[in-house]
Amino acid sequence: MRALSSFCKASGLAMNNAKSEIFFNGVPEDIREGIKQVTGFREGTMPFRYLGVPIKAGRLTKKECSTLTENMVARIRGMGAKKLSYAGRVTLINAILNTLQNYWAQMFIIPKSIINHIMAIYRNFIWDGSPDYHRVPVVAWDKVTLPKKEGGLGIKKADVWNIATVDWHNYSPPADATWVWKNICKVKENLKDGFHDSKWTMSPKGYSIKGGYDWLAPDQTTLNWTAIVWNNWNIPKHSLTTWLRMHEGMNVKSKLFRFGCCADDWCVLRQRQPETVDHLFTSCVYSWKIKVAMFNAYHYFIWFQRNNARINDWLQRPEVVAVRIKDDIKRRVKQKCRAVVDQSDLLWLQNVVLV
Repeated sequence: MRALSSFCKASGLAMNNAKSEIFFNGVPEDIREGIKQVTGFREGTMPFRYLGVPIKAGRLTKKECSTLTENMVARIRGMGAKKLSYAGRVTLINAILNTLQNYWAQMFIIPKSIINHIMAIYRNFIWDGSPDYHRVPVVAWDKVTLPKKEGGLGIKKADVWNIATVDWHNYSPPADATWVWKNICKVKENLKDGFHDSKWTMSPKGYSIKGGYDWLAPDQTTLNWTAIVWNNWNIPKHSLTTWLRMHEGMNVKSKLFRFGCCADDWCVLRQRQPETVDHLFTSCVYSWKIKVAMFNAYHYFIWFQRNNARINDWLQRPEVVAVRIKDDIKRRVKQKCRAVVDQSDLLWLQNVVLV
């Protein structure tokens, strides 16, 4: 108590005894009562929450970790996320939801059931704008969680990220450590081959969470189309639409017809041919008239016009669509040119102008 008093005088931070708790382990009852009388603290019970996370000596249960997924669901429902595009939802996951998970992941090995629930929330949110399951995913989750250069969306696998966040190399827990602590310490075994002479071989700067994640994640082949799809000059919703096309994730009429969701499989862009992905983006006459536009903008606007034709039964003239594409790209270039542009982006833009 003298130490706490000295800290208060030095820092100006006063402790509220009435809101403070003290925890005992193996202390006789009479000594407990004496300590509580001297300190004015009330005795707390395990588990308790500190800075929003559960603190306990034993195994964390699904119920005790449910706050994490509840906070994720609350963020989704409270931000009008249903109205976001696919690209907006991916951005929200990486910028906000993954931050919530990362906060917990640096302190605990999150129970597998919660990890699975987090992945389900991410998956449902991307494809339907809701944390609940309403729609069948159009692209396999194993592909979604790949890095962008390998054909994915760059969303981190929650279980692998959890392991990467709590690693350290030269530490062993004492024999009397709690289950939680021992479980966390097991993580380093997953990464021990990444160290050489106690140095992290993935980077000369030492261990990083991203380096650990890349070490644990399976290495895939870099695909030749990813640099075009995910270039910084592209509008995100255009890139996401192209990405769906590359993974055959679009619900064209040929696919819907097989499941009995529509009366026929004719192309809705006024072409008497079956509407497949290849037809819609390659051989459809209407599509050919718009192909002078940029690669990613082309995929986005064709898909937009196709949905308008199917749902609202109207089409814009190809000339009008081309103008809209040019306007969108022009605005994007102006927006990027206000910011700091690196040499690779300038080279990419020069190549586009030459084409």
